[in-house]
Amino acid sequence: MPQRRRPFALALAIGLAGAAEPAEAVAQAGEREIAGEFFLGTAWNLPLPLTLGDGTTGVRIRARYSTRPFADAPYYAYRLGRINAGRGVEAELVHHKLYLENPRPPIEHLEVTHGYNLAMANVVAPIERWRLRVGLGLVVAHPEGRIGGRQIRGARRTLLGGGYHVAGGALQVALGRRFALGGGRVALTVAPEAKLTAALARVPLEQGTLTVPNVALHALGGIGVRRRW
Repeated sequence: MPQRRRPFALALAIGLAGAAEPAEAVAQAGEREIAGEFFLGTAWNLPLPLTLGDGTTGVRIRARYSTRPFADAPYYAYRLGRINAGRGVEAELVHHKLYLENPRPPIEHLEVTHGYNLAMANVVAPIERWRLRVGLGLVVAHPEGRIGGRQIRGARRTLLGGGYHVAGGALQVALGRRFALGGGRVALTVAPEAKLTAALARVPLEQGTLTVPNVALHALGGIGVRRRW
């Protein structure tokens, strides 16, 4: 199956599996749970301006990105959360990726694939049997490529090391549904989810500074475990 179709097959399989099982009931008043989940998926990126500045002049293009979810380092997400009566808080990391599809000189090649990471804290609220998430956090970016004939991988030392930069801020709105694969206090779960993210990253390079905004629609399918008490 072509790589770009695999996330759709994954989401479809999870949706069908969930349809075949009773939906997990919304937690009763006073019931608490802790859950960890891991997701695969993909994203569609809105074309937005990409700016390369060197302090005196700059290059600005309307950038078009692809995600290529299973190329190089894969697209994935994971999170850990605590819920009380359907409401709670979570920590989440989305390993988002950007491949520039329309480079223009002096930008010869650019990808942010290790990645355009969104590290967020979420608040969760129930909507019927669905869960709404609103998150706020940071972009941790790792750009790679070639500008003006020079590689930009690891161009400067960074606080995080390995070419990673705390580069900006991010927010998300997500809607998902969780299905239990068994009864009892501890159970495996599957979860389809859609999310909208908006972020702005500004990365210093030897050749200048890259300003990389991103707005994306994500489709994910995940598996996890939850424990209630």
